[in-house]
Amino acid sequence: LTEMGVLRGHEARLCKIAFHPMDGRYVATTSFDHTWRLWDIGESSCRQLLLQDGHAKEVYGIDFHPDGSLVTTTDFAGVTQLWDLRTGKSIANHHKTHAKRVLCAAFNPTNGYHLMTAGDDGTIKIYDLRQRKILATVPAHSRLISQLSLDREEGEYLASSSFDGTAKVWSTRDWRLLATLKGHQGLVMGVDLILNKDDDDVGIITSGYDKTIKLWK
Repeated sequence: LTEMGVLRGHEARLCKIAFHPMDGRYVATTSFDHTWRLWDIGESSCRQLLLQDGHAKEVYGIDFHPDGSLVTTTDFAGVTQLWDLRTGKSIANHHKTHAKRVLCAAFNPTNGYHLMTAGDDGTIKIYDLRQRKILATVPAHSRLISQLSLDREEGEYLASSSFDGTAKVWSTRDWRLLATLKGHQGLVMGVDLILNKDDDDVGIITSGYDKTIKLWK
């Protein structure tokens, strides 16, 4: 692999990165400098297209809407914001819906109007963007939730990883717990779902502070 470019502009630690779902040349980043930024990496110069400083605290989580028109960001003040990429402006924010830091957010890739957030308080909150309200609060883990991931084909399964040493799989139809994955020694740092379209099997991959990556089926 060869280094293709460097993104320079953030003034503090970088946290998360997300690729635009419709065009892989665009990427968004979050940072402890209280900003999130949009970049064009299709050129060797790696141009910054947008800088948003609408958060009062460190910006951590980020995800693109499946049609690419919106982006959501989360911060250490417990705030989740929704941005319109066509104008670069915030169109909605959810203040203090979580008790502490919000560390991750994920859109449902199939319906586009369900947004899930999680963080320090161990809960997963599901927002309905059409009704502008919280549909459900899931008491998912006993410690902070490090990542959320949905299967990209059907959006029927949600996976969460946590510092409580587990990863869990949930049904997005009724938010019922389907499986608890125990195997890491200590903190589980990340999780992702892989759906096999041929037989509808769901594969899961997790990473832990124990320096291991585990595959589950």
